[in-house]
Amino acid sequence: MTVTVHPSVFTGHNQPGDFGYMLMQEEYASAFFIFNDNEEEFLAYQGNQGTSGPGCHAGGGNAGIRPWQCATPPRAGGIPTGAHGQGYTALTSEVQGHIDTAVAFIAARIAEHGFTDVYYSSDGHGGLGTGIFEVDPAVKAYIVKQIEGLASQSE
Repeated sequence: MTVTVHPSVFTGHNQPGDFGYMLMQEEYASAFFIFNDNEEEFLAYQGNQGTSGPGCHAGGGNAGIRPWQCATPPRAGGIPTGAHGQGYTALTSEVQGHIDTAVAFIAARIAEHGFTDVYYSSDGHGGLGTGIFEVDPAVKAYIVKQIEGLASQSE
């Protein structure tokens, strides 16, 4: 199975780039969406992995699609970009571990459910799009590298 990774730029509501809108469109039925999550919700979901409760509530920005990670089948997954109300300030081993855990979890969901397209928020210049948190550039670059690696894992 071939998986194609698509950087997606948010330019407004109810159009491509708005993950909530895209999830409702038939043309994206085989797509999985990656959203920027906060560490607290990410860890809560990892502990829960249910269809409701911790990690299943809509957040701000593209984390508005967080409930979709609790759908059957899951159509979204979060990668933490910050904690305690602020973006990660460095790519520490702990931060890298959270990112790696998230990407492995997402890769398993993509393979398990046969998704062929993966969308993530892009800044339009090859980087990760972030709007709520200011995130260290090394963290954003690492996240994009890991997301882009999802395509090579499927071939």
